[in-house]
Amino acid sequence: MKKSVLLGLCVFAGLSAAAQTSLVKEVERNLKAKPADYPAQVKNLQPAFTNEETANSAYPYFVAGKGGYDYFDYQQVMLQAGQNADMKTMGHALIDGYDYLVKALACDTVVDAKGKTKVKYSKEIIKLINNHYNDFNNAAGCLWEAQDYDGAYQAWELCFTAPENPVLGLNAPKALPDSFLNVYAFNQGLAAYNLQDWDRTLKSFDRSIAMGNTSKNVFDYAIAAAYNYPDSVRTPIMAKYAQMALPIYGAEDNAYIGYIINDMLRSGKFTEAENMVKQAIAATPDNAQLYYILGVLYENKENDAEAEAAALEQFKKCVAADSNHANGYLQLGYLTFRKVEALDAATGNMSNAEYNKYKEDVLFPLLREAAQYLEKCYELDPENGSGALANLRNVYYNLNDADNLQRIERLQKGY
Repeated sequence: MKKSVLLGLCVFAGLSAAAQTSLVKEVERNLKAKPADYPAQVKNLQPAFTNEETANSAYPYFVAGKGGYDYFDYQQVMLQAGQNADMKTMGHALIDGYDYLVKALACDTVVDAKGKTKVKYSKEIIKLINNHYNDFNNAAGCLWEAQDYDGAYQAWELCFTAPENPVLGLNAPKALPDSFLNVYAFNQGLAAYNLQDWDRTLKSFDRSIAMGNTSKNVFDYAIAAAYNYPDSVRTPIMAKYAQMALPIYGAEDNAYIGYIINDMLRSGKFTEAENMVKQAIAATPDNAQLYYILGVLYENKENDAEAEAAALEQFKKCVAADSNHANGYLQLGYLTFRKVEALDAATGNMSNAEYNKYKEDVLFPLLREAAQYLEKCYELDPENGSGALANLRNVYYNLNDADNLQRIERLQKGY
């Protein structure tokens, strides 16, 4: 009785394997007749991928992979004919098709009656993969258009990994020139940027730069991505890209030197930062932003009694070089008001009469000077003028200027 049961189980297992093979053949016939049915047909193959009798067979993976590639080709023909296509499904068909074909290649061994090992599908698999290597970029474009940024990232990744796939070995497609690949890597970085996946973003931009991309965009996007890291790590990352960009674009964009200096200050390298800005000023003495950066540098210098005076001097040079530099005026107003506070704090031993005269002769003129700077800042940049308004309120309060104080308070409230 037990023997019969065991025999029955063996027959059932054999029928199950035969059923899976029959299923794969049916799917293969359907795909040959109608490649557009790939999305539905590949779902029908799922049991063959998991059945223990067929999971390690090349046949179901080959059928799925070829079906994916044929579907992609069919959709391309539709697009060329001006027809609509499912861009997302089309892109993933090529990505998934590649994965299926690589699995099929790894499983493609057939032992003949004499015990010799042969391959059955490998030649066609290699041909399919090589003929569609350039289509990975096309698939990425389809997925980008469908706003499937993760899929686009994966498709561009295959442009780099397929030529190095050890399963393909010497039969792998020849990698495209770096002049193409650095563009793909940049686009891949943009896809990761849209996903807010900052690690993958910087990995792709680093790859693009290593392959020769020196466009300003690649450095600027990398710095923007680095800004999303915690404070403790963002500064050196931003400085790294700024160091690369500075020799090429430093003359047109002063932000790079700012990122580098921030990192120097983080490391306590004040003297090196100061010297760097001074060298830049010597090369471009009309550059207002460089005077602004040097002013900020002095303003943040610790334990230096002359630092604020030196900062004030640099901010004056900044607005002299660029009369529309709103931040330069903001810093001038802020530091002038700070100067008033320091002078006022030193008046403790004065009589009331002496103090009132000192206010009229010394403090009020400085307060009016601060007000002029801050009003100019707000005039130039009202959308970002909250700092100017806050300082103006303090200035007019100390000037006992009720009319202007009320005007500033109305502006702060938005009317």
